Amino acid sequence: MSYKSILAAFIVICLFGSCKKDYLTGGTLHQAITPLNNVDYMKANAFKLFDTAVVVIERLGMTAQVNNAKTFFAFTDYAVLNMINLRLQQKQLVNPLATYTLDSLISNINEDSVRQYILNETIELKTAPELIPATYTSLGNTTMGVLKQLQTGAAYLERTQAPTYLLFYVKVRGALDQPGVTPPVNQNDITVQCQTTGIKTSNGNTTMHVLANQHTFVRF
Repeated sequence: MSYKSILAAFIVICLFGSCKKDYLTGGTLHQAITPLNNVDYMKANAFKLFDTAVVVIERLGMTAQVNNAKTFFAFTDYAVLNMINLRLQQKQLVNPLATYTLDSLISNINEDSVRQYILNETIELKTAPELIPATYTSLGNTTMGVLKQLQTGAAYLERTQAPTYLLFYVKVRGALDQPGVTPPVNQNDITVQCQTTGIKTSNGNTTMHVLANQHTFVRF
C-alpha cells in the first residue's frame, strides 16, 4: 500500500464521518457485544478507519496476540499516518528528497510497538480511577496508565445533565506523574483520549477502546 493510497483513503474518511463514535455518544456509554474478534471488528469498520492499522498488525504477525488481549487500545489509520509523517519530516531535514512509506515504518518497528497497546487486564470506563492513573504493564513490557476524567465543557453539559467521563490511555515516562509535581525534563507522561469506549469483542470475552485520531502510533 503506497503512501498516496493511505492519504487518499484518509481524505475519504474525513469527508464521510471519521469521528463517528459508535458506542460513546453524548457522554452515554452504549455497551455493544459483538461475536467478532478485535482484528475482524477493525476490518469490518464501515469507514475503513483501521485498514492500515490492520496491515501493520498482520505484517508483524500480531493477529493472535491482538485478538487474545483482555484489553486492546486500538490505534487508527490516522495514528499510523501521523507516525509516517513524523519520520518523513525528520528525514527531510537531512535530505529534502527523502521518502518514508508504510513499508519503511514496518521495517523499523517490531512486535513490541503493538504490544504496548495490549493489556492482560479488563479495563472499563466505569471502574477506571480519576485524578491518578491506575498503572499496568503492557504486553510490550511498558508501563501504561488508565484513568477517566470528568468533562465540564459546554459541549458536554448541553447534551446531558448526567456527568460525562472520557477514558484516557497514558504512556508513563520515568515515574508516574503526580498532580502538582513538575516531572523531570522529557519525562512527562503522555495522555491519549479514547474516542470510542467499551466495545466488547469476541462475545464479551475481550474489550476494545479506540484511541483518538490525533494519537501518534508508537511514539505517543
